[in-house]
Amino acid sequence: MPRTFSAEELSAETGVAVERIHWLVTIGIIRPPEPGRFTAGDGFRAKMMDALLDSGISREQLETAARTGSLDLRHIDDYILAEPSPRSDRTLRDFIAELGERGAMVPAIYQVLGIPQPDPTGNLPSAEEDLLREFVEAWGFAPDDHTLIRAARMVAEGTRQAAVGWPELFDEQVSGPARERLYRGELDRFPPEIGKAAARLFRLVPNVMTWLAQRYVEQLIVAGIVDGFEKFLATRGLAPDPSPAPPPAVVFVDLSGYTHLTEEHGDETAVRASTLLQERAETVARKEDGRLVKLLGDGAMLSFRDPSRAVSAAVELVRQLTDELGVPAHAGIHSGPVIQRDRDLFGQTVNLASRLAGQAGPGQVVASSAVAELARDGFRFERLSEVRLKGIDEPVTLYRVEPGEGRG
Repeated sequence: MPRTFSAEELSAETGVAVERIHWLVTIGIIRPPEPGRFTAGDGFRAKMMDALLDSGISREQLETAARTGSLDLRHIDDYILAEPSPRSDRTLRDFIAELGERGAMVPAIYQVLGIPQPDPTGNLPSAEEDLLREFVEAWGFAPDDHTLIRAARMVAEGTRQAAVGWPELFDEQVSGPARERLYRGELDRFPPEIGKAAARLFRLVPNVMTWLAQRYVEQLIVAGIVDGFEKFLATRGLAPDPSPAPPPAVVFVDLSGYTHLTEEHGDETAVRASTLLQERAETVARKEDGRLVKLLGDGAMLSFRDPSRAVSAAVELVRQLTDELGVPAHAGIHSGPVIQRDRDLFGQTVNLASRLAGQAGPGQVVASSAVAELARDGFRFERLSEVRLKGIDEPVTLYRVEPGEGRG
């Protein structure tokens, strides 16, 4: 049975005044399942109407919209992903004190998660308390408080990308065009089937994230066993020492003439070019056991464990983008130690790879001498020149990567 609330309890849950909740019942926006009892969906409706009133919409306008049927919020129940849990019997301030020293990080965690911090004198939902306690305790072995902030930021960014990005994409492709037709008078009402599809999408997000998180955890654990077991056996004298792995390689790929493309064909063409860059970069990186680290407007940064596979990926990605976009791409590759932090990469290797990409002409892949030495045969490395690059202390020898056997 879904939990129900009195008007006073609903007001405490939502921050909407009791008087306003009763008014929303009077005009038919809220339709309680039984007299004096309200659902979580009713709380959502109350908050939506509160936001409209705060934005300057008058009560008279809302009453008219409700009376004519143009403001029908009965479908809002479909957007409730989880029923609210009962409130804790302690205040947030007391709860923070119970968590010990790390409890002082709770306000900062709320801030990084991007949700308002509750009133310190109020009572959290018990399920929210449980999550916060688990979060703080799970990171209890972290050496400093900043680690908790980094962890909170990562989960917030990933969740926001899915929970906000999916609806924005649906609005761009489906809801938005239908709404524009409604505004133009081509439709009498917003298509209910689109509203139902949107609600279904919202409910799908947490389910997909749970399923995918499980798959990612499995991949991570399996990879950890494979990477670490050979070393473990070697430390016990049960296997020879594994061969040292080559240093990782970083690739920067940029679209040549991106600014001209935008000016010549408009922003939509530029957006499509960036989308194609992302799709092709992800596919090629995965094929070569690497990953797309991040997009950089008209470029992308990729990381690979093996310099040879980085070369293969860079050549293939430049070829695909050049052929499919008609706008030549170019790339730079360097291999060396990197600092990985929160799925991003830092350090001199990253800086040099970026500078090398700037030295490449349209359709070219330029590599450092480290890559030319470490990459296996299958590509030819033609020595170009020795140059000084901004931010790099020593002169750098440039090599142009060409298909073919041997090195030039």
